[in-house]
Amino acid sequence: MELLNLFAENNNGKIIHIKNAVTGVDYYCPECKEKFILKKGNIRQHHFSHNNSSSNCTGTGEGYLHKAFKKMLLENIQNNLNNKSQIIINWVCNICNTGHNGDLLNEIIDVKDEYNLVECRPDIALFNKIGNVSIIIEIVDKHEPENNVIELCKKNNIVLIRIKLETINDLENIEEKLKFPSNVIFFHQMNCPNYRNYVYQQQQLNVPVNSNYNRIRQNRPSIDEIAASHANKQRKQHYAIKNYYKNKSRKK
Repeated sequence: MELLNLFAENNNGKIIHIKNAVTGVDYYCPECKEKFILKKGNIRQHHFSHNNSSSNCTGTGEGYLHKAFKKMLLENIQNNLNNKSQIIINWVCNICNTGHNGDLLNEIIDVKDEYNLVECRPDIALFNKIGNVSIIIEIVDKHEPENNVIELCKKNNIVLIRIKLETINDLENIEEKLKFPSNVIFFHQMNCPNYRNYVYQQQQLNVPVNSNYNRIRQNRPSIDEIAASHANKQRKQHYAIKNYYKNKSRKK
């Protein structure tokens, strides 16, 4: 089945869905930057197509999906920062092995894509109040984050968030993919909400911090963990139902 281009860039570099495209405006392929033709006829599903019929760009490949998703995600995060809104994300902690949720934008003041950190250029970097990168978001389609990204995060105690892309339909589920990222990786135990609370409680009681706390907590499911598992099941069901009806309508 042919995959139709439903997203394009306008002259300002903004990603536009076909339903919001208008005649008389230039649109471009996010992957190869070639000019698109807007096709809104009465027979086929509305879509964009390459102006050059001999173009080797598939327009729906890894580059297209990655670049379009990154731009749309960056715009989503920037809009929430401008509006001083929260972005609540859910994850299972790699430190305490329980489920958590929290505001991605807590103490974040800026966001940039392809920011030059010398060792690497992460897909999206979030900056804290003192101007340091505190969170990196890597968008994964076929290739995992490079080792230099992981080493940078370890060295500077930067939280690494991976968002795994499955299909072209992910471009229509930006908020959902961000709400339930593939994983959130902490490189220091103090990033874990459970461990921070534990240290605070011990300090209030003037009791030495037990370095074995995390190992003791492992394999003890919490309410957060159960909630995260339930939310993950709901997310999978949501995608399955949505993709079923989308594919069914295309076959017609």
